[in-house]
Amino acid sequence: PFSPPDISENEVQGVVEALKSGWITTGPKTKEFEKKIAEFCGTSKAVCLNSATACEESILRFLGIGEGDEVITSAYTYTASASPVIHVGANVVLVDVAKDSYEMDYDKLEQAITERTKAIVPVDLGGIICDYERIFEIVERKKALFQPENEIQKAIGRIVVVADAAHAFGARKNIQEEWKRCGSVADFTSFSFHAVKNLTTAEGGALTWKEIPGIDNEWIYKQFMLLSLHGQSKDALAKTKLGAWEYDILAPSYKCNMTDIMAAIGLAQLERYEGLLNRRRKIIETYDKAFEPLGIQTLNHY
Repeated sequence: PFSPPDISENEVQGVVEALKSGWITTGPKTKEFEKKIAEFCGTSKAVCLNSATACEESILRFLGIGEGDEVITSAYTYTASASPVIHVGANVVLVDVAKDSYEMDYDKLEQAITERTKAIVPVDLGGIICDYERIFEIVERKKALFQPENEIQKAIGRIVVVADAAHAFGARKNIQEEWKRCGSVADFTSFSFHAVKNLTTAEGGALTWKEIPGIDNEWIYKQFMLLSLHGQSKDALAKTKLGAWEYDILAPSYKCNMTDIMAAIGLAQLERYEGLLNRRRKIIETYDKAFEPLGIQTLNHY
């Protein structure tokens, strides 16, 4: 069978604990999982949702990207890199990969940027982090073309780099003599915890971001909470506190929150994660060794 999930008794017990707790939707386990994801990635905050697709779309909506805007992504990817762009009403611009590469041709990426470009979605394919140094150099050079349309875009002041890291949770890269985790490199990053990923919650995903100068980080987190749960001013957990049942609907938002059952699986997976990665690394090394005399190209994983 294709990539069966590695589920141990730890995950089973975590789910049972969540079921018996009386709290199975978004609650304390989801909040704990968010905190641990942020710690692991080296960011101050993380948001857990029901898919990487929901994470990317939430990022685009938070940035105010929509009709008339352009978002550039790789032609070599899964549909979920592009579909959120269409969901928000923007136009997808596909850039082909470079020769002998799985990453966008960065020269063609630079040529594809116009005054309507609001974001670039690089794809960290197969656990390999893209050349973000090159990408950030490009967006800095093209800064004069950028036309911000809201306060968030003004605060960032250039095209936003939104990593599709569905394949790359746990990946690292040496950037300017410092090893950095995926999730702390791009402006925003979306992860997948689908059943075939190296850390799973059955379905699910997470997003992280680098702090934006002049924008309160708690406020950013709150916006993602509003986007993910109908625009409610309080989530279900907050409403259980004494005298806190009353809430407002601040916007006609969406429904893509993670449940505590999913988070319970993720927390157990995170505890076992180094072992899971080591096992995968050994499998990759076995394939690399077997392929070497056949002249088959392989990716260098870190």
